Amino acid sequence: MRALLLIAILAPGPVVAQDLRALNMAADAQAADQADAARRREVELTNQLSVLDARLASERALSASQAGGLSPRLPVLDPKAPPASAPTYVQIPDAALAASNARIRAASENRR
Repeated sequence: MRALLLIAILAPGPVVAQDLRALNMAADAQAADQADAARRREVELTNQLSVLDARLASERALSASQAGGLSPRLPVLDPKAPPASAPTYVQIPDAALAASNARIRAASENRR
C-alpha cells in the first residue's frame, strides 16, 4: 500500500502536464509578442529612414537649383505677331447627324 502511494505521489500526473502546457503556451505568447515588437520597430525604423531620405533628396534638389541659378523662364511674346487663330472644329452636316440618330434609335428598339 505504501509503495502504491509513493508511486502515485512521484509519478507525474495531469496537474504536472497542465502546468507544462501552460508554461509552453506562455513561452509561445511571449515569443509572439517579441516578434511583433521587433516588426513594429522595423517598420518604425523604415519609416524614419524614408523621411530622412526624402529630406536629403529635397535639400539636394534645393541646393542644386540655388547653385545653378535655375529660375523659370517666361516666354517673350512678340507684340507685332498676329493674334492666334481660333481653333477649328469638325463640321458635321445636320442630315448626317439626323440619319445617325435614327439608326441608333432603331438599333436600341430592336430588342431580341
